[in-house]
Amino acid sequence: MLGPPRIEDITKPGRSLRAKALELAVFLACHPDGVTTRDIGEYLEPDARLSQADQRVHTNASNLRHVLGRAGTAETKNAYVIKTAGRYRLDPTTVDIDVWTLRDLMRRATIATGLRRHELLTAACELYDAPLAEGQDYEWLQPHRETVRRWGTEAHLLLADDLLKPDPQAASDLLNKAIVLDRYNEALYTKAMHARHALGDTDGIRTLLRALTRVLADLDAQPSEDTIALAARLGAELDRT
Repeated sequence: MLGPPRIEDITKPGRSLRAKALELAVFLACHPDGVTTRDIGEYLEPDARLSQADQRVHTNASNLRHVLGRAGTAETKNAYVIKTAGRYRLDPTTVDIDVWTLRDLMRRATIATGLRRHELLTAACELYDAPLAEGQDYEWLQPHRETVRRWGTEAHLLLADDLLKPDPQAASDLLNKAIVLDRYNEALYTKAMHARHALGDTDGIRTLLRALTRVLADLDAQPSEDTIALAARLGAELDRT
């Protein structure tokens, strides 16, 4: 799951994590270079007076640092949430953030080739198994969630390309997972149609087109003419064999 720093399995006694401290964790995960106190307050405490918002940010940062510290060692207990040059940030040397890992995997995959590219894309697909901060509905979150969704979808499409000829079943399975995560993305369905074609699965192609038609109806849209034509062509090719 992509979300805040890993704070599960904390067993040491201490204060519980405040809801706003959790939101701060997600916010800082989306801003790896750090954010000023005033800017954090603007997004997380929009209805508070400036001085009150600043104080709440400090309080929540302290709570987050305390909770993360309970998961660590004495040497690192104050390192998880740091403030330098007036900006709060998560310490990349002591906190593991899936968003940052996914970003770095995709950056490296774009310049890698062969087996190394395959390994990086595989790792990215395994990492992206849920929306960013699933279950949360912060007002500021959607653009960041969309960015992460694009990274995850791109990883699945690129890896499916690599798998299509040598292992179409693996490509099909991978794309099925991706469609669950990004069900309105037409490119995933068309790539999955190619995988079903490679498997000789005419019914699977038709099922994908029906599924895409249903989900796009939620948006008052429909599959493109190219997608409809592709499904018809791939199905006809299999019917002739």
